[in-house]
Amino acid sequence: MPSTPSLPEESSLRPGVHGRSHGSRSEQIVRAATRLFQDTGYRNVGVEQIGAAVGLTGPAVYRHFPSKHDILVRALVTQFDLVEGLVTDAITRGHSPADRLSRFLDGIGHLSARHDVSTLWRREQHHLQPDESGVLRDSFVRLSDRVSAMIADTRPEVSPYQAELLGAAVLSVYATTSGMRGPLPPERLIEVQRAVADAIIACDLPSGPADGHPAPSDRRRRRPTARRERILDAAAQLFSERGFPDVRIDEIARAADISVATLYQEVSGKTEVLRAVLWRGVDGIMYVSTHALDGVSDADALDALIGVFVEYSLGVHGRIMPVFTRDLMYLPEADQARLRAGQLDHRALWIDAIRFGDTALSPADANALAQALFGVTGEVIESPRLRARAGIVAEVTALARAALAPAGLGRPSPSPSPG
Repeated sequence: MPSTPSLPEESSLRPGVHGRSHGSRSEQIVRAATRLFQDTGYRNVGVEQIGAAVGLTGPAVYRHFPSKHDILVRALVTQFDLVEGLVTDAITRGHSPADRLSRFLDGIGHLSARHDVSTLWRREQHHLQPDESGVLRDSFVRLSDRVSAMIADTRPEVSPYQAELLGAAVLSVYATTSGMRGPLPPERLIEVQRAVADAIIACDLPSGPADGHPAPSDRRRRRPTARRERILDAAAQLFSERGFPDVRIDEIARAADISVATLYQEVSGKTEVLRAVLWRGVDGIMYVSTHALDGVSDADALDALIGVFVEYSLGVHGRIMPVFTRDLMYLPEADQARLRAGQLDHRALWIDAIRFGDTALSPADANALAQALFGVTGEVIESPRLRARAGIVAEVTALARAALAPAGLGRPSPSPSPG
């Protein structure tokens, strides 16, 4: 297995942000902040909390970092650099294309399962300044391209167009670690993620960029007529682009082409709008899924779920999925609990369908496979470059079938059912 690279010494993402290391204490701050940001969200974490996690006061934290924002930047840079270091190490030490790719997957599997290097970029990037976000986005594209190149080296028959999606999909599996983990012990999580990654790498994608379906971004959208629907439509778009905290109520009203006073005739405030948007997503995917399963045999249930899920995710309501992941925490606890319960009900459909195809899988194993698919789909939803691919409907369908039925997972996990 490749050795894990050390934490970067400094960040030069923007003037005034040096992130200079002061020995292990600076690294401890970054690690503690990363865990807190992942658990409760950047906006819900104070510098005092970060300091307390490493035995420091808030003012003492400022001796290492100028601000909480700088800690977030450093945490994101650290995550990218850790994975980038694994790629470099695998390429340097690998003896063949297959060995290089295997070394990378071993390294990122152990890093992700034991240290949960995931979720921050997807959920917290909207807190960055434009220049910072651009630098890190370029870093992700470069990292994805390097992984794609390793995949192409092991599969010469794969075109660069296909390898691009395969590389991004593999990385998304490891960015979904917190969702896949459930009650799985680290060893089993590593096995499941590796099996999914191998299945994605071996996936036979459609041969060309066109599959008979227009790219979702090219489809003409009809604007809702009813005022409340226009409000929810506008809010969902703004929340997906910028995140709930950074959207103002007057911006929602303007995007819905109504006055603020008229908006308040329909809703009590921005929190109610977020609640309604997320319930629309949970209820919507549950409704179309149960409708798709009506009259379908157990043997065909998984194909039915894949078909409706891909269509829903890549359509207009798919934008709610990243909003759920990123902004659920801004609702009251009772609302969060009810929405998560609805999400679990939907996931139970997948767990049953996956286990019917492979009875050796435990509920926790099947949950991890479903979460891996959600991660792959989430990566496509949030990447304009991937979402605009003309063949993306057929491609995600092929990836779903591969990720949900990976080889080599016959040994069930002894862990209890999630939820």
